Amino acid sequence: MKIYMKQNKVLLLFTILTSIIASLGYVFMAVLLQKLLDIAVEKNMQQFIPMVLFSIFYFVMLGIFLYLQSLLSKRITCKIIKQIRTDVFKGIVSQSMGDFGKRNTADYLSIITNDVKMIEDNFLLPLFEVVQYAVIFTASFLLMIYFDIIVTICVIVAIAIMFLIPSFLGNSLEKRQQKYSSKLADFTVSLKDILSGFEIIKSYSMKRYVVQRFNKENEETISSKYSVDRLLALNEGVSSFLALMVQIVVLFLSAYFIITGRITVGTLLGMVQVSSNLANPLMMIFTNVPKIKSIQPIVEKLQSISQYSLSHSQKEHISSFDFWVCTKDLGFSYDKQKEVLNKINCTIEKGKKYVVVGKSGCGKSTLIKLLAGYYSDYAGTIRYDNRELDLLDRNDVAQLSSIIHQNIYMFDETIHDNICLHEDYPKEMIDNVVIESGLAEFISELPEGLLYQVGENGANLSGGQKQRIAVARALITQPDLIFADEPTGALDSKSTDDLLNVFNKINQSGQTIIMVTHSTKAASHAGRVLFIKDGRIFHQIYKGNKTNDEMYQSISDTLTLLATGGVGHE
Repeated sequence: MKIYMKQNKVLLLFTILTSIIASLGYVFMAVLLQKLLDIAVEKNMQQFIPMVLFSIFYFVMLGIFLYLQSLLSKRITCKIIKQIRTDVFKGIVSQSMGDFGKRNTADYLSIITNDVKMIEDNFLLPLFEVVQYAVIFTASFLLMIYFDIIVTICVIVAIAIMFLIPSFLGNSLEKRQQKYSSKLADFTVSLKDILSGFEIIKSYSMKRYVVQRFNKENEETISSKYSVDRLLALNEGVSSFLALMVQIVVLFLSAYFIITGRITVGTLLGMVQVSSNLANPLMMIFTNVPKIKSIQPIVEKLQSISQYSLSHSQKEHISSFDFWVCTKDLGFSYDKQKEVLNKINCTIEKGKKYVVVGKSGCGKSTLIKLLAGYYSDYAGTIRYDNRELDLLDRNDVAQLSSIIHQNIYMFDETIHDNICLHEDYPKEMIDNVVIESGLAEFISELPEGLLYQVGENGANLSGGQKQRIAVARALITQPDLIFADEPTGALDSKSTDDLLNVFNKINQSGQTIIMVTHSTKAASHAGRVLFIKDGRIFHQIYKGNKTNDEMYQSISDTLTLLATGGVGHE
C-alpha cells in the first residue's frame, strides 16, 4: 500500500495536516470549557462576554477543519481505491491464458469488488482514524498532566490495562478475516455457476435444488462473517468497558479534589472532557488496529495480481516473422497430470495454409492456442523464426496474429464495436471485411446497420451471424497469422464455401492460415493437413498438385484409418 500513499503524497499531507489541526482543536476545547465555567462560577461578566464570542469563533473554525478533515480523508480513500481497482484489473488482463485460468472468473469478480471494498473498510478508513485518534490521545494526555499529575498517573494505570486485553484478539481476528474472504470468493463463484446455468435450471425444473444450494452457501458465508463480527464485538465491548472505567476513575478523583480544594469546578469539567478524549480514542485504536492487521493477506493477494505485468514485462519485442513458426517436442497439459499434447514437431511456413484435423479432445484447439502464445508452461520449444515464443512479448505476438475462437464471445455492444474492438479503422477497411466475412446482406437488412446492438454475448444474433462477426474481427487487424478454431461450425453450406473462398483469397495475399476443423470439405482447401491422435501427429498430407476433390478423398481415407486404429506416420 506504500506505493499508493507515495502517489498521493500531497493530498495525504493535506489530509494529515487538517486532521492534526482538527484533532488539536477538539482536544483543547476542554481548556476553553474550563475557563468558561470558572468565569461563570466567579460571576465575572467582564470576562464572560469576550469568552463567549471567542468560543463561538472557536467552534466555527473547529467545525470547518473537522469538515475538511472528513472530506479529504474520503477523497484520498476514493483515489486509492480507484487506483487499486485499476492496477488489479490491469494485472488480470495482463496475465497469460494459463495464469488467468488458475482462478475462476467469479473469483476475479470477487477480488475486484469484495476484496477491494474490504481494503477500504478494514484498512484505509481505519488507518486514517488511527492517525486522528493518536493525535487526540497524545494531546489529551499532555493536557491531563497540565490539569493534575496525580489523576494522570491513575489514568496511566487504567490505560495500561486497556492495552493488555484487546491485543490478544489480533491474531485470531486475522485468521477469521482471511477465512471469511476465501468463503466470500467461493460464494461468488457458486452464485455465478448457478446463474450461468439458468436455462438448464428452467428446462429441468431445478429450482428446488439451486435454492437449497444457494441457502447452504449463503448460510456458510454469513456464518463465517458472523465469526469475524463476533470477535470484533468482543474487542469493541472490552474496549468500551475499559474506556468507561477510565472516565469513572477521573470523575471520582476530580470530585474528591474539589472537596479538598485542590482543583476548581472548571478544572473538573476540563478533566472529565479530557478523560473522554483519552478513553474514546484508545477504544477506537484498539478496534481499528486488529482490522488493519487482519487485512494483510488480502493486501498481499491484490499486490501479487496488480504487479503481474511488472514481473512479466522483460520480454523480447517482435514486429513480424519472416520464415516460419516451428515446434520441437512440444508437450502440454492443463492439470499437470494428463498430457494433452506430446512431442509435437511441425513447421508452419509463412504464407501457407494449414488444417489440423482429429477427434474432439485430441488437442487440436490446444495446439493453435499454444502457437498463438496463450500458454507459457509448455514442454519443448515454439519458435518464431529463431526466437523462442516464451521469451517474446505476448502483446507483440497478439499483434501478429488473430484467432477465430470456437466459442465466440460477443460484447454487449454494437456490431461495429464487436468487429473493431474500439480501435479506429478506416470506413473502407470496415466495409471490406464486412463483405469478405459475408455480413453485408445481414447488415443491409438492419435499420441501424453496423450500430445494431448484439445483446449480452450476442443474444440478438444467430450462431452463423456471430461466426461471421468473429471472422470480420479477425480479418480487420490484417494479421500475419490467422488461427481459426472451427470457423465453419455454425455456417451452412453456402456460407462455408464463401468463408473458404475468403481464406483462400487472404492466403494468396500472403497471410498464413492455421485452421482446426472437423469438416473434410474445409480441410480439402488446405495446402497441408495435420492429423492429431492422442496428442501426437498421426499423419500429414501435402496437397501439392492434388485437386480439392483428390484432397477430399485422401483426407477421408486417413480419417477412416484414424478411426479404425490404423498406424499413421508424421
